[in-house]
Parts: sequence; structure tokens; C-alpha cells
Amino acid sequence: LPFFSMLVPTVDTVRQAFVLNRNLEVQKPTLVVGGSGVGKSVVISDAIQRLVDGGSWARLDISFSAQTSARRTQETIESKLDKRKKTLLGPPPGKHMVMFVDDVNMPSLETFGASPPVELLRQFLDYAGFYDRAKLFWKSIADVVEVCACGPPGGGRNHLTPRFVRHHTVVVARQSSADAMR
Repeated sequence: LPFFSMLVPTVDTVRQAFVLNRNLEVQKPTLVVGGSGVGKSVVISDAIQRLVDGGSWARLDISFSAQTSARRTQETIESKLDKRKKTLLGPPPGKHMVMFVDDVNMPSLETFGASPPVELLRQFLDYAGFYDRAKLFWKSIADVVEVCACGPPGGGRNHLTPRFVRHHTVVVARQSSADAMR
């Protein structure tokens, strides 16, 4: 294996993966927060890959940046989902999908302080769907669970609104101890 694809389990990473797996079993969104370099994305990706390898899950990875737009976010989500009915989207039949949004607090804020890509995700969490941009009808989304990772505000990262965070189980990823690193 390449060096950077190896994950050596520690007490903290096993705990985080356990909580994430339990939340996914009950279709509960999860938000993992922590400083840079603590392994949030690696632990989440490893846990999701284990589910995908099990056969009953699919994955959708999205990485946010300061230039991420709501339109591009919606296009990315829709491109990975199957059309089940005219107004219903979802993963392939018999599967659930994990939508992993990395750096969810990176998109820049608009004039009034909102972050359109994050508001699109909030709309998905509130109403299980969003509007078609061309024909203006509601598209429902089924069997998709959201998992997000973010760092602390500052350095280009923004605060997440309580309206968005309230949907999630918040898990804190701590810096590994010297014993764990050894």
C-alpha cells in the first residue's frame, strides 16, 4: 500500500469510526470537526470505504473550496444519483448512499452572510430534496445520508449556522496523543 493510504487505528480513530458507523446505520447525518492534520477525512473515508466494500452502500465524495457554488454542488449530487421516478432521485436499487462533504465550511459567504452550497445541503437535510433549476419542480432524494468534515473557523473557513449544524451528530476529532503517535 502507498504510505498515505494506510490508516493505523488508534483509540480515537476507532471511536470516531464506531460513532460514524452507528449514525449511518440509523440514517443520521454526522459532522466531524477538528483542527488540520488530525485525520478527519482519512478516518471518514476509511469507514465509508468499508461500508462500500460490504456491498450495500455507495459513496459520493464532494470537496468544498472557497469557489464552490450551490449550482455546482447540486449538479454533482444529481450526477451520482439514479432517477427512480420523475421527481425521485436515489442511489442504485437496494443501496444506500453516503454523501461525504469535506471542508464543508470553506465556501465563501454572500452579501448577507449565508453560504449558498451549505444552504443547499441544509435544504436537503430539512426537506430531503431540492428544486430542479431548469423546470422548477421539486426533486426528492431518498436513501442518502450526509457526512461532513470541517476545521475551526478562520483562515478562509467560515462559521456554520446552527440551522445546518442542528441536523448532525457532532464528533470532535482530537490531535493524537504522543503515545498514539508512537
